[in-house]
Amino acid sequence: MKQAALNVSASIGVPFASRSASSALRSEGSIRPAIIQIEAGVMDLTEPVLLTPEGLEKLKRDLEVALQRRVEAGERLKEAFQPGDIEDNPEYEQAKEEVGMLDSRIYELQEMIGRAQIIRDTHSSVVGPGSTIEVVDHEGESETYHLVGAVESDPSAGRISVDSPVGRALVGHKKGDRVTVSVPSGTLTLTIKVVK
Repeated sequence: MKQAALNVSASIGVPFASRSASSALRSEGSIRPAIIQIEAGVMDLTEPVLLTPEGLEKLKRDLEVALQRRVEAGERLKEAFQPGDIEDNPEYEQAKEEVGMLDSRIYELQEMIGRAQIIRDTHSSVVGPGSTIEVVDHEGESETYHLVGAVESDPSAGRISVDSPVGRALVGHKKGDRVTVSVPSGTLTLTIKVVK
């Protein structure tokens, strides 16, 4: 089984998230900070990758950029190569490392694009991938989320992964349903007010 490491939020599913982003969200004073905790995660490269049409196009653009950067890094590697001087050549080592990182990113992007499963806006009364949901917590604070795949999740923009604990708790429910989610600070009870 092929796997690639990604940083993933435990509760929302944030690829490549940082602790500083999490800290910034905590200061907003909304219910969103209660469900963010960053930890290492693994993306299974044998499963379909849920993407919106816009998300797929973004990955394709990212791939084009990575391929161009790979060509440029390959040229720098050739220029830095000096026979007999490889061990004490920081430019060569830096270019070699950059080529390796770009090769990994290109492989990851190609895998995700190849396994893309497009999420369409559902317009259903039942929460699922592509749904936009407004939820209210027990204190009356509301948040609006759009359920997407892990690759596109961005909690600061209200986009959460269907594979996250919050996403999994919401999927299959309807307007008026209450869901309870385990979060780093305990449990969070959310009432679904709107499903689009």
